[in-house]
Amino acid sequence: MSDKLSLLGGNPIRTNPIPWVNSMGEEELKAVTEVMESGSLSAFIGRSGEGFLGGLKVKELESAFSQKFGSQFSISVNSATTALHTAIAACEIGPGDEVLVTPFTMVATASAVLMNNAIPIFVDIDDKTYNLNPTEIEQWITPRTKAIVVANIFGLPAYLPEILNIANKHNLYVIEDNAQSPGASIDGKYAGTFGHLSIFSLNYHKIIHSGEGGVILTDDLELARRCQLIRNHGEMVLDDENDYETVVLGNNYRMSELHAAIGIEQFKKMDGFLDGRRKLALQITSGINSLYGLSDVYLPDGYEHSYYMYPIRYQEEEWGISRETFAMALKAEGFPIGTGYQKPIYLLPMYQHKKVYNQTTYPFSLIDKPTQDYKKGLCPVTEKMYEKKLLVADVCRLPFSESDITNFLTAIEKVWNNRGQLLTYEKNNISCP
Repeated sequence: MSDKLSLLGGNPIRTNPIPWVNSMGEEELKAVTEVMESGSLSAFIGRSGEGFLGGLKVKELESAFSQKFGSQFSISVNSATTALHTAIAACEIGPGDEVLVTPFTMVATASAVLMNNAIPIFVDIDDKTYNLNPTEIEQWITPRTKAIVVANIFGLPAYLPEILNIANKHNLYVIEDNAQSPGASIDGKYAGTFGHLSIFSLNYHKIIHSGEGGVILTDDLELARRCQLIRNHGEMVLDDENDYETVVLGNNYRMSELHAAIGIEQFKKMDGFLDGRRKLALQITSGINSLYGLSDVYLPDGYEHSYYMYPIRYQEEEWGISRETFAMALKAEGFPIGTGYQKPIYLLPMYQHKKVYNQTTYPFSLIDKPTQDYKKGLCPVTEKMYEKKLLVADVCRLPFSESDITNFLTAIEKVWNNRGQLLTYEKNNISCP
């Protein structure tokens, strides 16, 4: 291996692009084939009767989730985004209400609030877990606050017991966005089982997937019933022996039998996938601990991680070069790494201009004195992680092996050993980010 960095004309450590590996197998193919041959690709009907809750595969997937996570009710939908929209609507949150949410997540977590014509209120994150910081919550609670949406980021549960205590004190719903953290836990209790409602993702790049899909968990019968109604047009449902009409505004968020069949087989493999991710993450943690200027995953006592991503804290003062230069050098060695994760949601144009529905400012216009102005500086920890501190490595998944992780760590060490040359490169390349 050449000691000269690839960015500066040397040979890279890894020469082959990192592929996206299909986690599908014969089991999923067989399950899909059986559904195709049955001719019943979706068994939902939009009126009361047996089909209101879907077909056999949908019900089997929901049963598997309930059994695994100890939840009374599971409601499958066609994406995690529609799961969030459904969960918020089930809590009867609507125009002018406020929902507390992290700004350091995919936009859908907050968009689901706006889709219900409520207003997202952004709460800063903890600088170790990158999850919503419980100590920042109460300052943003107003008489309009109805819920807290807690995203468990990167595979690590948020401080859920503390957040639940605050929510109970103020009579607020807690909705867990557990899209990135299936199988994670706190003191043996699974993430996704703490909130009044929680959502899981079966999107194609999640730990398990069915292409697209989502699942909602709850132990509350009334919340479950509302979710089932919202998922299926909100028209009517059979309650014991009587049909009753509803006033719920529903949509078609139903999962097909094909997606459910794939999800069932993927769900059976989840623990095996998690074991593989945790093994690789342990190797990364051990290696990062011996390197300067980087901090490994923070894991509070009693917490178990799912390692959807591996976040790394970057100390520019130790390296002497910008995070972006480090990332460019590592990418040139064959290991792309993300910088900053997500731009704080409140800094996106939709929030800066408060234009959601065409050129109107609804639902923001419902509030005479807004709780937040969405200005830069609103969530300083989030902004610091996005702009300067955080690296995100997608290296705990297939096809990565122990030897790949060894090479990943070697690449980091190679960049470290050449940081002086990189500083010169950075100074001579004004256009360098």
